[in-house]
Amino acid sequence: MSPVITLMNQITEGDIVLPGIQRDFVWDEENIARLLDSILRGYPVGIALLWETYNDIQYRPFVRDYVRGSLATYAENTKRKKIKLVLDGQQRLQSLFIALYGTRNDRQLYFDVLSGRDSDDLSWQRYRFEFLKPAHAAARNKSQREHWVPLAHIFTWQYSDRAAFRKEVTTAKALSDEDAMRLDYNLGRLDDALMRDDNVLRVSTIDESLPIDSPSRKTEADVLEIFVRINREGTPLSRSDLIFSMLKLNWKEAAVPLPEFLAKINTGNSLGLNTDFVIRCLFAASELGAKLDLDLLRKQSNVTKLQENFADCCAAIEATIDFVIHECKCENDELVGGLATLIPFVYYFYRLPNHQLPNNGIAVARKVFYLIALARPFSRYGESRVWAYIRDAIKPDLEAGELRLSVPAALGLIRRGERIVSMEGLLQANEVLALHLLQGLSGGKMQYAANRPEIDHIFPRSVLREKNFAPDEINHVANYWVLAQGKNRNKSDKSPEKYFEDVDSDTLDVAAIDPDLLAAGYRGYRRFLRVRMAAMAERVKSRIKLTDSELALLGSETIDEDEFAP
Repeated sequence: MSPVITLMNQITEGDIVLPGIQRDFVWDEENIARLLDSILRGYPVGIALLWETYNDIQYRPFVRDYVRGSLATYAENTKRKKIKLVLDGQQRLQSLFIALYGTRNDRQLYFDVLSGRDSDDLSWQRYRFEFLKPAHAAARNKSQREHWVPLAHIFTWQYSDRAAFRKEVTTAKALSDEDAMRLDYNLGRLDDALMRDDNVLRVSTIDESLPIDSPSRKTEADVLEIFVRINREGTPLSRSDLIFSMLKLNWKEAAVPLPEFLAKINTGNSLGLNTDFVIRCLFAASELGAKLDLDLLRKQSNVTKLQENFADCCAAIEATIDFVIHECKCENDELVGGLATLIPFVYYFYRLPNHQLPNNGIAVARKVFYLIALARPFSRYGESRVWAYIRDAIKPDLEAGELRLSVPAALGLIRRGERIVSMEGLLQANEVLALHLLQGLSGGKMQYAANRPEIDHIFPRSVLREKNFAPDEINHVANYWVLAQGKNRNKSDKSPEKYFEDVDSDTLDVAAIDPDLLAAGYRGYRRFLRVRMAAMAERVKSRIKLTDSELALLGSETIDEDEFAP
């Protein structure tokens, strides 16, 4: 057993490090504050599991000054020195390291040395910790009931320093005897908990003190299995996190490229691609399905396949994002109907020569994308549906030399899976994309907050409620349009006729809003919905270039692939 200070010193010296299989630090400020509160209350905070090894294995050091979004740096134990890798307990150890030695987003952790008052609510944070800048702490210290000091300062004080501080604060704030006793107790309790108590954070170390050549030492495969079992049984990592961790153990080169790739691919758009998405695309491209099955990676040939396909898969993702942004004018995840929509397209681009669409395939691919993004068939049963669509509708055509996607196959997926049988049904399924297509918007990032687009009710929701319209009438897609945030906030409950009187006719026409129907007011609301819905359906159908004969397939009993064969 070791007190916290001993563990922190081992982290500082680089003796305790993080293996490449560990995910990033994810605890927020409240998690860290609650950890310190638990420690001062004497509550158990769990066990840290370490593995002592001399192996040449990839690792990363703990972060002293944490900045959100920064990428980790990795090293390898090429000199085969003795190190201890954290298999469980990273979040707690990293939190303590930041709290005692570093900063979080350029702010230190401060302790209110006058906190600790009793409360009937045990969930309440009794001992108060917050990340602050010095100026904020100084302002808070003007209060009689609180006094904030950097935890790192208290941590380094000798007994004489604490005594001088107690005297200074007691005199300056004219503390009552009760408050002075609490101050004295808090400083002593902090010293005991962090410097002396061996049981605050208990540590178990695999292979501790075994000789370097002992046959009893665990292999990397053993430790990976331990890591997977821990994270399956506790508060788990996502399956994609675990899979990425397993890949990193066997494939050191993956540790840096994936975070760098994500940072690069997310620049300039709001699609929000993540590790889960990339791993799912990599599984699909490697013909391992769309379900992230951990057991598949216990077979080395599958790991090798993923390694070999990684670079081409990233290129296919880049080609897909270029297609979605530049050809389809969609720049955020809401428009595309969720990231699962993109996985079949990544598979498609992965299989295309040079990951490029043939000239005669661009318009068809765009149409298929819009249909799937509007219908959102992968928002439910995503793993099974994504792979079934790839397996049954994309892969056979590619293997037969047909490089264009199938519109009838997409329509069949939508009709059978989502029970959508009309253009109106498509618009209702993804209202955000429907409105952006109608108004010619891309959903791209806005620099000025007031210009950020919001979906707005044309006839105000509150007035429609007062007039007893049904919820499905109030929140009908035909009662929506996209409006800049600043204008939306100023609209309030003005009648449509009044609000739209200064909106130019071109803007109204683009949004398929007929001012004559607005003039009829709430008595003509239902007619407004019917007429505008028909106009919206026709406009969007024209924009995505869906023909009448193709649209008819949504309502048909059978899908005739040959009718639309190239």
